[in-house]
Amino acid sequence: MERIKAVFHIHSDYSDDSNLSVERICQLARDNGIGCLALTDHDTIEGARRLAELAGPDLQVIVGQEISTNSGHLIGLFLERKVEPGQSPRKTAEAVRRQGGLVVAPHPFNILFGCSLGRHAREIVDLIDIVEIQNAQNLLPIANWRAEDFARRVRRPAIVGCDVHHGDRIDACHFRIPDFEGPQGFLDALPQAILVKGRHSLNYFAKTAWLLLRSHLGFGVPPCYGRNCSFDRAASVPVRQSP
Repeated sequence: MERIKAVFHIHSDYSDDSNLSVERICQLARDNGIGCLALTDHDTIEGARRLAELAGPDLQVIVGQEISTNSGHLIGLFLERKVEPGQSPRKTAEAVRRQGGLVVAPHPFNILFGCSLGRHAREIVDLIDIVEIQNAQNLLPIANWRAEDFARRVRRPAIVGCDVHHGDRIDACHFRIPDFEGPQGFLDALPQAILVKGRHSLNYFAKTAWLLLRSHLGFGVPPCYGRNCSFDRAASVPVRQSP
């Protein structure tokens, strides 16, 4: 069976915490033999739309959005319109579903950045289509183990996410999926995908820690981050910590 190399959960500089231009992402996809890429910027789909314009027939772009709910993050895939942030996880998932998109629970049990759904994932399991069981940005494996156990218990297809914000390795996590058409085709093909689990390098984590320290000390991030971002998540979306 022929399969396409695919990457899920990529951030461009349309996100406030990424310095990757869509042009660079497009080139890296070609350099690494990636045939399908889901761009999931924070609270916008403009970067994904731009990437879809740049991509040729050799790169299928899934328009996605990592949505800041008031209790953690959700990802919508195959979107045609931006989903407004700041809503409850249930209302957010319903908004994705209304436009025919797929609902993904990304890093549902990550405890480091306050962006996981935690217990709220169980509350909206009826609306979750896919669970991210491996996130390359999880430094410790326990969050991935819990996500994989959750996906198995609720019988949802699993996906692996790169969650990359800087650097050139956009396929630290990737998967090989049979050819598909549209959201339902993607959902049907995902159980047959070969998941390649991975983690970012120590250099990646060191740079991320440096960026977080800069922000904590009030220096902000370098101007190359979020060059095309027009949305202030910190100011606009209160996110409750989830256990």
